[in-house]
Amino acid sequence: MSQKAYLELISGSILFGMVGIFLANIHGMSTGSIIFYKHFAGIIFLAIYFLMTGGIKLLRPTKRKSYLLLLGLFNTFTIFAYFICIQYTTLSVAILLLYTAPMYVTLLSPAFLKEKVRIEGIVALLLSLTGILFIVDPAGMASQLNFGGKNFIGIIAGIVSGMCFAGVIITVRYLKDDYTGPAQLFWSTFIGILMLAPAAFDVTLPTLVENMTVIVLFAFVNTAVASILYIKGISKLPAQTSSIIALMEPVSVIFFDHVLLHTPIFFNTMTGCLFILLGAALASVRNLPLAANENM
Repeated sequence: MSQKAYLELISGSILFGMVGIFLANIHGMSTGSIIFYKHFAGIIFLAIYFLMTGGIKLLRPTKRKSYLLLLGLFNTFTIFAYFICIQYTTLSVAILLLYTAPMYVTLLSPAFLKEKVRIEGIVALLLSLTGILFIVDPAGMASQLNFGGKNFIGIIAGIVSGMCFAGVIITVRYLKDDYTGPAQLFWSTFIGILMLAPAAFDVTLPTLVENMTVIVLFAFVNTAVASILYIKGISKLPAQTSSIIALMEPVSVIFFDHVLLHTPIFFNTMTGCLFILLGAALASVRNLPLAANENM
């Protein structure tokens, strides 16, 4: 059971790394409208998933309904802020700031989830974050920061995305005994659609039609397949462990960015990827026996 959870989380993280490819091929749409239509198409795929698996009854809200709403809020703000950061800075900077989430999770999970902070988890976290620092080169980023300009707005959005992402991880973990991972995903996506409904009118029909193929594919890969794998994985693993393993997403972002978008890859990038993989491996091996005792 634990090995399956790790595989689900790793696969979902890698597929999430394709976000830059999809965004690079969507033109003339606002951030809100992209997320709305991605969610709208995605929830159709999710509904098909539940029909095919016979899990419709699992969608009925029972306990802790307010936390389902909280999950939807966290998830929507995470995606919105992350896309804004990509738009105003770069994909690498956005990934760095999104993945400050493990720091918040490590600090908050003992209080909210009663999980112990293990020394191995701290070491793995430091290794992984060191890797991200190598990839992004924050010193160079800071030298280009224009207070009050687009970069500054992007940085603030990135910080918000990291905080909200930590909220997603902790809330999913908190709800795992009451709702399956896919059920949590369905409701968080549905709440996101309601929140972003006004953004549906921010795009003209010709522009929407022009981008529809990419949006539908984006929804299938990101909102449906990757999200189901990801959320099932983090719902079965300790919050600190899952947040660190999910750092494999930046590695896949760099890979897809280089191979498919032909962005140059440098030595510091490879060094950063190595640190991230070492951190993820340490978290996985150390917590394997613990994860095996988790509820399905």
